Amino acid sequence: MHENKNEQNIGTKTIKKIGKATYEVVVHFNENATETMQDKLKRIILREMEREKHQKVDKND
Repeated sequence: MHENKNEQNIGTKTIKKIGKATYEVVVHFNENATETMQDKLKRIILREMEREKHQKVDKND
């Protein structure tokens, strides 16, 4: 398995072990972002709801 390592660990790092797998996530934010975190989360949630709606419609065909 290929492992990508971010040598510039700038941000908040979280390590979570689930079963035998260990996940390491580094979160960082763009200082020049124009979208708020609330706007970003709302956009992601709405996009996911649309995707799920389309999947349900496709199953009913």
